[in-house]
Amino acid sequence: MRALKSPVTLFLLIGLLTVAAIFVGTNALAARAAQDEAIAEAGTSTQVLAQSVVAPLLPRGLQKFDATNPDKFLGRLDDVDRELRKRFVDVERIFRINIWTPDGHLVYSTQTDLLLQYLADPELNPQLDARQRAVLADGGIAKEFANADRPEDAATIKEAGTDRLVRIYTRMYAPGSEKPLLFEAYYTLDELQSRRSEIYSSFRWITLGPLVLLILMATAILVALRRQLVSVGHDRERLLQSAMDASDAERRRIARDLHDSVVQDLAGTAFSVSALARTPELPSDSRQTLHTAGSSLRSSLKSLRSLLAEIHPPELRAEGLPAALADLIAPAGAVGIQASVSVEGAETASDEQVALVWRVAQEAVRNALRHSNASTLAVTVRSDGRRLTLEVVDDGVGFDPARTDPESYGLRGLRSLVADNGGVLQVRSSPGEGTTVRMEVDAQ
Repeated sequence: MRALKSPVTLFLLIGLLTVAAIFVGTNALAARAAQDEAIAEAGTSTQVLAQSVVAPLLPRGLQKFDATNPDKFLGRLDDVDRELRKRFVDVERIFRINIWTPDGHLVYSTQTDLLLQYLADPELNPQLDARQRAVLADGGIAKEFANADRPEDAATIKEAGTDRLVRIYTRMYAPGSEKPLLFEAYYTLDELQSRRSEIYSSFRWITLGPLVLLILMATAILVALRRQLVSVGHDRERLLQSAMDASDAERRRIARDLHDSVVQDLAGTAFSVSALARTPELPSDSRQTLHTAGSSLRSSLKSLRSLLAEIHPPELRAEGLPAALADLIAPAGAVGIQASVSVEGAETASDEQVALVWRVAQEAVRNALRHSNASTLAVTVRSDGRRLTLEVVDDGVGFDPARTDPESYGLRGLRSLVADNGGVLQVRSSPGEGTTVRMEVDAQ
């Protein structure tokens, strides 16, 4: 159950971290987009207000007012000032409004002190920059952040107490005038924050909702798929174990039948022939023939016993492992291979571990006898109390693992069997350097 939950938990954790990273990234982008959208919306509102609301409030011939008499000039703008403050500063939260002539004279400002200063000293009126002149010529809207290096921005920044100001300007016409005026409005980003938050919140949930839903759906699918895979794996293991049990049962039956019939008959025949060969009344050539026949029968009997051991091993125990492995390599002499067995420290191995060693050794020895063309073959079993190690080493022709699948030598099923017992099975080889089959399994 723990093995089932661990990968799912890891996937869910990675998914949540991914969602968090995407959420933070998209929120940053959404916040930037929301700010841009809020500024753009403020620009559109400024243009509409300037042309549709402010312009009709301006007195006719505003540009022709005598600015040398500030009191009279400001008196003509009292009504305009009251309306603008009521409609824009209080309602639209515009920090400041300025109206400029094309030659850079300030003709209205919600900051009366600034307007008086410019009226008193016309030299202070700045020249309009290229963007402002372009708006006057072509119309439209221009937006930029306030710059403390610009004198008219510096005064506004000082009064506002923050440099987080956006200046938006557009073209407008006073009644009875064909010359445009530049309508300029200052907004603080903090004042735009409320509108930005409304836009931003919609982006946030649009982003987070589908991502969380996707992770939950993916996790549910992963859980279902993993359960299916675990079930299929268990079914496969049961089928493999059933096949192995059936194979063992059939091998045991064949070995028992051969041992109880053919082997016993051959043993009796070999004994009888050898006894007959010792009869002194027989001619010498007949005795020699019988001796040869007896030796052939004993050799065949030995080979048959080795074949029986290969078909199905005896009931193995740790103390019988050296003898069982010796029987396993017995056919090596018939094909010209000098074989040896060495077992050390395996006395405490369990029956299951001994059977596993036998199975792997059986397959490795069979491959060596059939394919290696080796001159020597060594089967070594070692145990240090913690790990049980089997090595089957031959000095044969070997093979190239990159071009030949070692599992084609019949070790495919044994790999999973060794892994199920907590062990590792390795096959190392190279052309002309022989082959080593090594198995390590926990001996505790």
